[in-house]
Amino acid sequence: MKMKTGIPRLALKAFMFLLVGIYASSLWQNAQAQQPVYIKGSSSAILKGKCLRDDAVRGKRDKETFNETLRKAKVNAVRRYVANSGISVANAYDAKRAEIENNIDEYILNEKERVFCERGKKNLQIGVTGELDTGRLDRTLALNQIQMARRDRSRLTSIFVAREQKDVKPFEERKTEISRTTEISEASQAAEVGADGSMMAEGMSVTTRKTETGGSTRYRADEIEYEAFSPDNLETATNSVFTSLGYRVINASQIEDYSDGLFERRRFEDEYGSKKNIGSKTLNSAFKAIKVVERELDIEIPLLGIFKLDVGAPMPNGNGDPIVVVDVKAEVLIYDEPFYSTVASYGPVQIQSSGISSTAAKNNAILEAAREAASQLGAQMLQNNIY
Repeated sequence: MKMKTGIPRLALKAFMFLLVGIYASSLWQNAQAQQPVYIKGSSSAILKGKCLRDDAVRGKRDKETFNETLRKAKVNAVRRYVANSGISVANAYDAKRAEIENNIDEYILNEKERVFCERGKKNLQIGVTGELDTGRLDRTLALNQIQMARRDRSRLTSIFVAREQKDVKPFEERKTEISRTTEISEASQAAEVGADGSMMAEGMSVTTRKTETGGSTRYRADEIEYEAFSPDNLETATNSVFTSLGYRVINASQIEDYSDGLFERRRFEDEYGSKKNIGSKTLNSAFKAIKVVERELDIEIPLLGIFKLDVGAPMPNGNGDPIVVVDVKAEVLIYDEPFYSTVASYGPVQIQSSGISSTAAKNNAILEAAREAASQLGAQMLQNNIY
């Protein structure tokens, strides 16, 4: 009697199909893991001497300045990646900052440099692009050891207000004007000795008067008129940061709807556009509106984030692309009726970004400023155990 040995044909086909699937999955994962991460950064400096032909510098001191500016451009490229990678990566980078930045060349592959140093000028600008060695960076950061455990935290909503310069009216210094008035009066008198013994003389008197107008010179700041606007997509960018830390984010539009208009984002925009800051009455009214929503829905929303952005006018950088600078101030307030207090704050800090157009540069700078502010606020709240 013959006995069948080996693997049945149907089972063998299934096994082979499984192997092919595992192999294909492995290839896909490897391809995904090997997707390059492109980074870019820039830095500038003022030379002691002047630039030479072909963007070169001379002298030991200026060559040291050149090398340090190049290193800072590479560091800024990696920092930019870290700033957009979440709070856990940022915290890990801070712990390993010196180790990474002292060996920055080991983390950038296929590096390309662009030097801008006009002949006869002192301004040096260096731009760097390349691929980030994410595997090496991850090993250095040892993220698996410091990943923060997710925990449900308080509900939080945020308001974003931005303004940009609409009109600037410069003041001139006061001028002093001097006017002089000269009055001449003539008087004659007889003092001449005649044949008959009489005398006749002539004389003239001059009177001068000086009049001065004006006063001391005073310096006064330019009068700037701002125009408020609502930045797009900032809630999405900052919500991802807060959500990753466990905070339960509620969009401000929902608060506005459930409060029947008592929560007015437009009021924040108007006040920030016309004044230097947002007043306590506006903040108190916002918290009172949130309390109405809490009572209606039987929930708690104790945290309110305020992001204030001053957007500068586009300026050209060294390679001709427009660059925009944004001044950002942000804070998170907690409400303990009838008062509110600050539990985290950030700024004022200047964030700049470039783009292929003025609009792109403006949007990039606003987005980076909001993300950086949210990351810093989130880190402070974690450190202070704000749940």
